Order: sequence, then C-alpha cells, then structure tokens
Amino acid sequence: MRKTQAYRELLRAALVIFGLLLAWRFLSGIATAVLVLLMGLLLAVALSGPVEMLHRHKVPRSVGTVLIFVGALAFLGLSGYLFFPELRGQAFQLSFAFPSALYRLGEQLEELARSFGLTVGEFGDLAPSTTISWGRRLLGGALGLFTDAASVLLGLLVIFSVGLYLAARPAPVVDWSVRLFPPTRRPRVRRLLVEIRASLLSWLKGRLVSMAVVGGLSIGALYAIGIPGALFLGLFAGLISFVPYIGPIVSVAPPALLALTGEPIDALWVVLAYLAIQQVETYLVTPLVMQKTASLHPAVAIAAVTLLGAAFGLLGALLSLPAAVVAGVLVREL
Repeated sequence: MRKTQAYRELLRAALVIFGLLLAWRFLSGIATAVLVLLMGLLLAVALSGPVEMLHRHKVPRSVGTVLIFVGALAFLGLSGYLFFPELRGQAFQLSFAFPSALYRLGEQLEELARSFGLTVGEFGDLAPSTTISWGRRLLGGALGLFTDAASVLLGLLVIFSVGLYLAARPAPVVDWSVRLFPPTRRPRVRRLLVEIRASLLSWLKGRLVSMAVVGGLSIGALYAIGIPGALFLGLFAGLISFVPYIGPIVSVAPPALLALTGEPIDALWVVLAYLAIQQVETYLVTPLVMQKTASLHPAVAIAAVTLLGAAFGLLGALLSLPAAVVAGVLVREL
C-alpha cells in the first residue's frame, strides 16, 4: 500500500514538472510572438506620422501608407546600390583586421602580465589564442541570432504586415481596444492612446535624428583617424545608438580594438572622438530635437535596457525605451 502511494506521489510530481516545462515553453514562445507584434506596433507608430501628413492633404490612408513604404524601399535600394560595394569591401577588410587586432591585444596583455611578474601559465586567459577564441565566441553568439533564416524572415513579415495594416487602418483596432473598458472610461482611454502615440512618435523622431548625427560624425571621425572600415563602423555606431547609453559603449569597442593594429595612440583618439560625439548628441542634438518629449532619466533608461535585454534578448533591448516612454505616460495619467 505504501509503495502504491509512493508511486502515485512520484507520478504526480513528474506530471507537475512536465506541466511546468510545457507552460514555460508556451510562455517563452508567446513572449517572442508578443515582442514581434510590439515591433510591428512601433513600426505603425513610425509610419503614422508621414501617413497623417499625407492624409491631411486628402490622400487616403491606405494609399499614403503604400507610398511611404515604397518610398522607404526606394531610398534603401538606392543607398544600397551606391554604398554596398564599399560596405562589402570594408566588411571583407574587417574580417581580416579583427583577428589581427585580437592577437595584438592578447600579446599586449601578456606583456603587461609579465611586467607584473605573472607568467602566461598564471595568467593564461590573456594568451593570444585565448583572446581570439573569445572574439570568435562573441561573433558566433552575435551571428547566432540569424542562424534560422526562416524565423527571421517570418518575423520580418509579421512586423511589416502588422505595421502597414495598423498605419493604413488604425481605427478598427483602436475601437476594439477601447471597447475592453467600461463605457464611462472609454473617452479617457481614447485620449490616453492618442497621448501615447504622440509621445512615441516624438521620441522616434528624436532617436532617428540622433542616430543620423551620431552615424555621420562617427564616419567622419574614423576616416580622419585612419581606422579601417570607417564607413561600416560608423553606420554601426549610428544604428546601435538607437539604444542610448548602452549603444555608445558597445560601438566604441570595435574601432578602438582595430586602432591597436596601427599606432596605439589611435585607440585613445577613437575613444576621445566617440566621447566628443556623445557629448554633442547628449547636450546639443537631443535637447533640440526632443523638446516636446518627456525625457527619460538615465538611470531609468539603463535599467529598462538592462532588464528587458536580459529577459528577452535583442528585441527586448530594442523595445525597452519605447516601453519606458509608454510607462511614463501611464504613470503621469494614473
């Protein structure tokens, strides 16, 4: 009798554990789907600004959305046609320059360890081969985001489909969302949705201008210093500056590392140039282009990027500050 009871308890525990594992798998899949849908919603907000401008000139929203989307594709296609050969050459150049830079960094760290009386065996993690393996592991982790091409294409399809549909016909979705609340609260909810859209759109405009300024200044500074792959690395700095505070720290590492392949003083010039660019972006560009947007405290921004990035990866980091903007509107309202 006792054995039968023990077997039942064991089976019950196994079923509970199996149920928890299934729930975890389901929630992780749902979280990814929700993040993709939120990216589509953010795209719809970005498109809604120019679509509204065309709509005020008697252009139907659906036609305006198609025109904006086709215009963006044409701009990207023309930019790719003009700059893709140069970017491809620089990417090929960087693929050879990075291993050399990592190897030299390992040698310099090894020499520094010896100057303190440490041998390679005692400080073996600084060996050049180990440093290169770190670099390969880092690149492998970054490129691992794109190993499943089908998932990436499906996610992009969902993002663009949701963004284009919501930008072309937002009224049905807004009306359906408002109906979830009691009739007495619906006017307030509708007004709150309008305020959230305005805050997000203003924030997006500011970020796009800041990204363009950071990217342009970074390209000019890297060309002036003589860093290989200046166009590629400058564009990377501009794109990753979408995530402020964290993005600039990440963007300065590759050019500073490459500077070690030439004159070590160039690495100092790279760091100083990026610091100057961030000062221009923080104290000149941001106050000018984001006057009407509620500014986020740096601690709030860093906490949002860190927490959502750690919880949901790249998509979480990208959506962290838009989520903080929405949370700020809700806090002020409620």
